Amino acid sequence: MTVHHARLVHGSALNTSSKPRRLLLHEYAAADAWPLMGVANFNDFFDRIVRGKPTLEPRLVPVPVRMPLPPSPFQGSIYENQKANPKRFFAKAAE
Repeated sequence: MTVHHARLVHGSALNTSSKPRRLLLHEYAAADAWPLMGVANFNDFFDRIVRGKPTLEPRLVPVPVRMPLPPSPFQGSIYENQKANPKRFFAKAAE
């Protein structure tokens, strides 16, 4: 299990076994920290609040963000999204 900030660069070696790699993501955020791409459904968004009260005023602080965020050509799981990346930084170098 790993626990880390979403903006932390992280990765692991390629799965070379015959077994699938399991992934379970849990996401926590403050009630006033809204997604950069907006909220599609306020009821779903507010239903996921663990602590705090729903608000229509997102917290805004200066952070290094580049917009617009381009969508991945392969939408789906994190592994599907990574298919478009030609660089495999965590792969073993060819000998």
